[in-house]
Amino acid sequence: METKVLNLKDQNLYSGRIAEAAYALRDGEVVAFPTETVYGLGVHRDYAKAIERIYKIKKRGEEKRLTLMIADADDLKKYVGHVSRTAKKLMKFFWPGPLAIVFPLKDGTDISIRFPDDMAARDLIRAAQVPVFTTSANISGYPPSTDAQQVLMDFKGKIRIILDGGSTRLRSPSTVLKLKDEGYEIIRPGIISEGMIRSCLESTLVKA
Repeated sequence: METKVLNLKDQNLYSGRIAEAAYALRDGEVVAFPTETVYGLGVHRDYAKAIERIYKIKKRGEEKRLTLMIADADDLKKYVGHVSRTAKKLMKFFWPGPLAIVFPLKDGTDISIRFPDDMAARDLIRAAQVPVFTTSANISGYPPSTDAQQVLMDFKGKIRIILDGGSTRLRSPSTVLKLKDEGYEIIRPGIISEGMIRSCLESTLVKA
């Protein structure tokens, strides 16, 4: 497989390259793209073979869930029925941004959702017009990629397209937080610290 690296810095070519990557996503291909934290790998949520491929090329254990990335805050309503007060406070402070929230669902399962603070990531998801599962662009156990060349080193010949947006802004992974009845649990530490989360929840409680 040929891996195409599409530079996003030329504004005259930007829309066409986003559209090309979006088409590849819809067609079941794995696409790498920048976010504000690290580069991600994205696949169409409803393509089982694409999801299998992302686990295979990352050498990732299947017990580790993928995150659904959304392009607009209102998209949350498509996937989550009830949003708790705690979740609303976290979303108000940290979305769009480097916090993935694991929401409980009515059927007893849950779903991890992230609303990134990155134009290219959101433009790609909007253009794809399909649910997009994501994970960091790295071989499991190794540091995540913060530029397109790192992605190419790991996945050349294994994925269809890399959208090159230059070095990521924050260069550190997002935090993954799971909502619980009596609060929350940090599933993966990241750039948003537990102290920042506590401060957010305490300050909004004081204001209420």
